[in-house]
Amino acid sequence: MKTFYRISSQELGTVMLRRRKIAKALRWWLRENGFDYKYVFFVS
Repeated sequence: MKTFYRISSQELGTVMLRRRKIAKALRWWLRENGFDYKYVFFVS
């Protein structure tokens, strides 16, 4: 099973990531810079 992290924002569009640490860092960066985003993870 593989875990995917999908982050969507107006500035970046939709980003699909495999690594949890990278997804966490991107969410932190978006939050610190005041951008709104939607975050979903799922197992495939």
